[in-house]
Amino acid sequence: MTRRFRTGGHTTKRKASYSHSGSDSVNSSTQSWSSESRGDYRAYKERNYVGYNQNNYGAYNQSNHRGQGGYSHRGQREQGGGNSFSYNSHQFQRRSYRPRPKPPKLVQVKPHAMIPFFENGVHEWSNKPAMHTRIESYGVSKFEAQSLLHAFATAVEKGELSDEISVKEYLLERFTQTGTTTVDVEIIYCNIFFQWLRSLSPEQISVLQTDYEVSSNAVATLCRLAEAADRRFPAEEYPMTRSMHRKVIMHVGPTNSGKTHHALRALAAAPTGVYAGPLRLLAHEIWERLNMGQIVPAGMDPEEPVPVSTPAIVPEANVDVDTALDVISPSTQSAVKRLGNPKFKRECNMLTGEESKIVADTATLLSCTVEMLSTDVEYDVAVVDEIQMISDEQRGFGWTHAVLGIRAKELHLCGEETAVPIVEALLKETGDELIVNRYQRLTPLIVEEESLNGNWSKVQKGDCIVAFSRSTIFEVKREVEEKTGMRCAVVYGKLPPEIRSEQAALFNDPDSGYDVIIGSDAIGMGLNLKIRRVIFQAVSKGSNSGSMERLSISSVKQIAGRAGRFGLHGNNEPGGFTTTFLPDDLNYVRNILALSPPSLPVARIGPSPKSFDQIIECLPAESSTETIYDAHTFAARLPISFRYANIQSVDVMSEFLDSRIRDMTSAERRMWTMAPIPWRDQQSLDVVSKMASLYRHQMRVDFNVALEGTPLQETLRDAEYFMSTGHPARDIHSMLLHLETFHKLSVLYMWMSFRNAVVYSQGAEVAALKVRVEKALEWCLERLTMNEMAKGVQKTSLRPKIEFRRRM
Repeated sequence: MTRRFRTGGHTTKRKASYSHSGSDSVNSSTQSWSSESRGDYRAYKERNYVGYNQNNYGAYNQSNHRGQGGYSHRGQREQGGGNSFSYNSHQFQRRSYRPRPKPPKLVQVKPHAMIPFFENGVHEWSNKPAMHTRIESYGVSKFEAQSLLHAFATAVEKGELSDEISVKEYLLERFTQTGTTTVDVEIIYCNIFFQWLRSLSPEQISVLQTDYEVSSNAVATLCRLAEAADRRFPAEEYPMTRSMHRKVIMHVGPTNSGKTHHALRALAAAPTGVYAGPLRLLAHEIWERLNMGQIVPAGMDPEEPVPVSTPAIVPEANVDVDTALDVISPSTQSAVKRLGNPKFKRECNMLTGEESKIVADTATLLSCTVEMLSTDVEYDVAVVDEIQMISDEQRGFGWTHAVLGIRAKELHLCGEETAVPIVEALLKETGDELIVNRYQRLTPLIVEEESLNGNWSKVQKGDCIVAFSRSTIFEVKREVEEKTGMRCAVVYGKLPPEIRSEQAALFNDPDSGYDVIIGSDAIGMGLNLKIRRVIFQAVSKGSNSGSMERLSISSVKQIAGRAGRFGLHGNNEPGGFTTTFLPDDLNYVRNILALSPPSLPVARIGPSPKSFDQIIECLPAESSTETIYDAHTFAARLPISFRYANIQSVDVMSEFLDSRIRDMTSAERRMWTMAPIPWRDQQSLDVVSKMASLYRHQMRVDFNVALEGTPLQETLRDAEYFMSTGHPARDIHSMLLHLETFHKLSVLYMWMSFRNAVVYSQGAEVAALKVRVEKALEWCLERLTMNEMAKGVQKTSLRPKIEFRRRM
């Protein structure tokens, strides 16, 4: 029976019975508390009690978003930024009481200092008001939460969890893992606390009752939660996959090493297969090339002549250097060809978060984004791209799901060398065979002797400038265009993938007039860019907490490695180059590139449908969405190689869902939390709030109704008017901001429609609207260049149209 529950009310305690089992006992015979070690707890409580201050709870949450200014059809900025329009009772009010959290700091604990660190830090951790409130939110009283934390701290300080057996059982080694932060330390302490509770003998629970005034129901409630959050064996959550013996082949190397070459050839030759990548752009390219016969299957001659009906072309010219895939090889043996060969064609369907392209119901190949990968289908070959993202704090769970769960006889994992140890650790639990193939960069990467010395006039044709904020990107664009006379294409995260691809095409086309490209640190993923030199505008970037952080080894190598891709600049170029805008940054880049990045310490895991339901059952009936996710992380028992993914903006998401959509089933709640909603964008949330209201009251969401009262539709009409008439438009920047928001909301509606076409019934209409917004966005970017629109050369495409149908 699906459980429904109301949200947004006060927490209510629920009595629970828990039958303690000795199976989880950890050396319980050695754990004894004397009256002397316990001391006078009432006196302790009077000395150390700290009342809950809600402002202090922000350490686990993101900061409030500052809305962007609104666009008026009159071309003027509106007062109040992103909050300039409202929906009266529907408008979502943001919380203002949470301060910007302090950025987590790295914690470096040497193995020999692990136990002293654990014992000496527990008192401070157990006295944190946020921790008291967290335990209370799980269904016990504030007094009992503090009592239990004090009892745990006493046991730790007495060394009762530091003997050899306990060190292994409680995985204290987690404190010493690379990349551990202060937030991770708090999570580890809490994980150990819950595991300790489950290990207590009946006698020790009796001591808690008599000396610490903790009820048996309080202990039982938290033990039930710990049991629900116990995921010590993630690999066993895929029983059908564990019945197979898979051959796993890793292809690892730096950018521009051709590491996906053999994997794609194996996929093209497989009777059944799937490609899973991080971006819709990559999924689309694989889908297109397989259907066009542009990927040479393994076992077939890459120099197979194309049919007579296609234009004559020498083998060297048929190597497709315009692919975004890392498959270019130093010969005509490349896996990807510019001209399709009918002998190589494979029917392939595509599946992403917001759409499905069906070429044929009988197609045996699928190209998808990694989050859409199914473990219910068995394949001969599977290819998972960018495997190093398995450790990504937000999205890594998708790659972990793929490595543990995909049912493929042969699984190819492509990415960086840093992922090898963590994949090895995961596969030790699965028993699968592992082969590691390593590749070297095909062209040298040279750090130039000098920076630009702060002078943008030194930018050259073919340069890529990397900056770390949208505003900086446009500021640099203006400076470079003014000082060099060259036009600059731009690529950044808020741009739709289609527009990013168009901007890349402008930069790559020698006749377009766009000689420089400026973008964020993710500029190269999913895009083919003919970059000669990468210029770092800075070597620090803002974190989610608002602090500035130096670029990591992996980031510097990935960004700089985009320069000089093999085959893009002819045989006269010695390779790629990189430098910095400021002199002080050049040595940092040079030194970092000489280092080897550390191996990834953990794989990320996300809540499963089973764990989600189980934890909900163990929490108070009106627990918030934030508490549900919080309990997954803090009550968890995971292997040492796993950590939970971080849910961005979980505080805003929780308040929104709990106040706007009541009586959700757990499945509905999970769907909303997984939706691509920009939780920190106030303008978007105003529309999402209206969508939620329509969903709740009418069970039908009309996209046009949801947009009523916003400037988004009028902005699109204005842009299309200016596009058709050539009249000058004012405040292009604000227009661009609104169109970006419009596009995100269109994608969101399509995502929802793909999962519930009855409630979100306008999938096809919104898809057409999305195309109009993309054309307007492209026009805005063209108008932001220094001169008139680029002359643009019409290309003659050799690619026939692929026939498919959409399933929204």
